[in-house]
Amino acid sequence: MNRWTSYAIGLAILLLTGVSVSNAQVDSTEETEIGVVEEEVVEEVVLEEEKPVAELIAPPEAEDEAVDALLLDEEMTMFQLIQKGGVVGGLIILLSCVALGLVIDYALTIRRPKLAPVEDIATFKDLVEKQDFTRVKEVAKAKPTFLSDVLTAGLDEINLGYPAMIKAMEDTAEARTARQARRIEHLNVIGNISPMMGLLGTVIGMLRCFNEISQVSGSIDPKQLAAGIFEALVTTCLGLIVAIPTLYFYAIFRNRLDELAGEASVAAEQIVASFKPDGTQKGS
Repeated sequence: MNRWTSYAIGLAILLLTGVSVSNAQVDSTEETEIGVVEEEVVEEVVLEEEKPVAELIAPPEAEDEAVDALLLDEEMTMFQLIQKGGVVGGLIILLSCVALGLVIDYALTIRRPKLAPVEDIATFKDLVEKQDFTRVKEVAKAKPTFLSDVLTAGLDEINLGYPAMIKAMEDTAEARTARQARRIEHLNVIGNISPMMGLLGTVIGMLRCFNEISQVSGSIDPKQLAAGIFEALVTTCLGLIVAIPTLYFYAIFRNRLDELAGEASVAAEQIVASFKPDGTQKGS
């Protein structure tokens, strides 16, 4: 027997051995699977026999759990949340609409182009240097701004000298700033009233909740108490939602007004700076 023949016989033995081992494993696996299937069938039969008994024992609890699961899956919309706030919640939403309108108005009016336009500063300076005061008043009347009002107030006192002009300009600037600040104060009022209205709605809701609970005989359901407290706290949440951004915008516009009013006053004083006693131009 040569070397190749021995190799072939050895390979054949290995193949036969592997086939027999695999068949044995398959047989053992099939037996195991059959045993598992038999056990599962037995367990299913036992469960089927026990199932009616369990259903007869506690079907209401299963129904309650199903209802609770459905309630948890439901998501409350913003409109439904507002509806739970009642009349007070509606008033808070109305205040939020007013606050939004005021914010848009102030964002459009409290700006540098509305209070102290750069082009108007150059125009007024050129006209004052030419002593064309009539034209200054015409431009100021055609385009009234914070700067034009302050400047014309100073030019009206030109015959009384430079100190009187500066005093008139300062008084006008202070009056205009105060008038504009009173308008912005509406945001501050809304920002302070909204949380108090929310607290009022919460107190009213708590009173209603405890009144209903006092009329219930027997034990009190905690879920009923929690639902009443939830509805009562809705107005407090709405009030805070309105108050926080409103007060923020109030601070922004108040600071912007102070800054732009100061810039406009300084620009007006620079325009009439040539009327100082040591200046080159004198008032007639």
